[in-house]
Amino acid sequence: MKTRIFSLLVLAMLAISTLSAQTSFQSGLEKAKTSNKKVLVNIYSDSDTWSQKMDAVYSTGSIMNYINENFVYVKLNGAGSDLINYNGKGYTSASLAKFLGATGYPSHVFLAPDGTVLKFTYNGESMSVFSGYVDAPEFEKLLKYFAENKYQNTDLGKVL
Repeated sequence: MKTRIFSLLVLAMLAISTLSAQTSFQSGLEKAKTSNKKVLVNIYSDSDTWSQKMDAVYSTGSIMNYINENFVYVKLNGAGSDLINYNGKGYTSASLAKFLGATGYPSHVFLAPDGTVLKFTYNGESMSVFSGYVDAPEFEKLLKYFAENKYQNTDLGKVL
């Protein structure tokens, strides 16, 4: 029984670490360039309940697999003080989150493999960040919207 519980704990930790292994913003950008994958930036706050609930969505098996196949996943602490270099400028995690357009937590930003922010249309409005908690079925639609390049010519409001 102890062996079984230990095995389950190890598997759970591996699953979570597989998704969250890419936590450094800078190394995420480098990996995106070399793998030619878009970057999914999860802007969160440790003290925010909705960010914690969103982490549960991110760690859902099908969501995690889809992210790992199609994106480089980066977590960015919107209240953090880590120093980050982005596009030749220095930011703290918090100031980069604001620069990327986060106004609340969680927020989701998608970057092209070269690190540029992907803009999209939502209900007729041009945007660069999708803010708020999204349940797993809707989040999967959001991921596919960017992975399949629908952001280039389809309003997100028609997808969600």
